[in-house]
Amino acid sequence: GEKMERNIRLNWQDLVQEAIMRRKQQRLTQEQLAVLAGVSKPTLNRFEQGQLNITLENAIKIFKVLGLD
Repeated sequence: GEKMERNIRLNWQDLVQEAIMRRKQQRLTQEQLAVLAGVSKPTLNRFEQGQLNITLENAIKIFKVLGLD
């Protein structure tokens, strides 16, 4: 249902914010994180902007590097 989708979107924003916070805590630049996660810089950019046009596979790679898996 519609409510479920909205919850997922809100949670996604929370995850993205958490990921950005951890990247900064670990003193990683976007470029460094992209390299470590094996994703392109534009992909990482879209991810940090909270856009949903990123594959789940790439999102998981980013989360894993940051210890969010």
